[in-house]
Amino acid sequence: MFSQIRKYTNKNFIVLFFLSFMISCSNDNNDPISIKEPSIVPSEEIITIPVVVHIVNYDPSPFTITDADVATQIKILNEDYNKQNADWTKTPDEFKGVIASMGIKFKLASVDPEGNPTTGIIRTSGNVTGFDGKDNLPTGEIRPIEERKLFFSNQGGQDIWDRDKYLNIWVADLNNRFDVLALAGYASFPGSDPRIDGIVVGSKAFGTLGKLAEAHKLGRTVTHEIGHWLGLFHLHNGGNTNPPNCNGTDFIDDTPLQSEVYTGRPVHPKQSCGSNDMFMNFMNHVWDESMFMFTNGQRKQARLIFNEGGDRRELYLNNKTD
Repeated sequence: MFSQIRKYTNKNFIVLFFLSFMISCSNDNNDPISIKEPSIVPSEEIITIPVVVHIVNYDPSPFTITDADVATQIKILNEDYNKQNADWTKTPDEFKGVIASMGIKFKLASVDPEGNPTTGIIRTSGNVTGFDGKDNLPTGEIRPIEERKLFFSNQGGQDIWDRDKYLNIWVADLNNRFDVLALAGYASFPGSDPRIDGIVVGSKAFGTLGKLAEAHKLGRTVTHEIGHWLGLFHLHNGGNTNPPNCNGTDFIDDTPLQSEVYTGRPVHPKQSCGSNDMFMNFMNHVWDESMFMFTNGQRKQARLIFNEGGDRRELYLNNKTD
């Protein structure tokens, strides 16, 4: 019996030696062996996203955004997107079972598109405001992308860094200059034009230091707008009609149907479609202190875009860490 085992082992050794020789010969050019990434991002994996902050100051009424302000904003994002914010415990009991960590980590970029070291913070100034990046003019007309000055260095703004390698955040003046509704920020959804793909936030809604608007002093405007950048809708998606109705949906199974557009500091319970509304979700319009949770369904939806075929797949692959 032992001789049969030995004979079997010797044969396999010869086969393995031959295969290893062939592999070695075929890789004489020292090219790395390609290993295909799983088509679906593992549920337990933390997705890392480098951030570049484009600070476009406004000369007629300059604002101050320090490096410390930027650091607080990154800190808030990492807390909110990983269920490390202390106030998630304020979630009503009926919703606590669906609270989720999104499993996404943000960090300031350390290398620029040319491969040079960077702080991830780029500063310019001029006569461009955050409204110069909006698609709709005060007259109601649609502004062509080429005329959205905020996103173009040759028009006084700042060019985007490759969206397949970075999350771009523009900080600009969004004071109410054009007789429009108060605006704290806006975002591009997945699949947007690559020249403008990122989020824009007003200087009074960025970070947790400095001169901040009362409603936006905890840095959660950025949390909210990045939610849109990840493909999440408002919970009140049906409430965008006039009058509001309960026919809309945010396409998430574990968020209650909601038609009411909540602002300020609402007190639970509130109803708009026959069940208690989750107005404390980050994808509502309440004040920063009144929003403090994402759901399992939102986590699932947001992470889909990093899977094979998703709009942010290349961003994931370019920043994958082992």
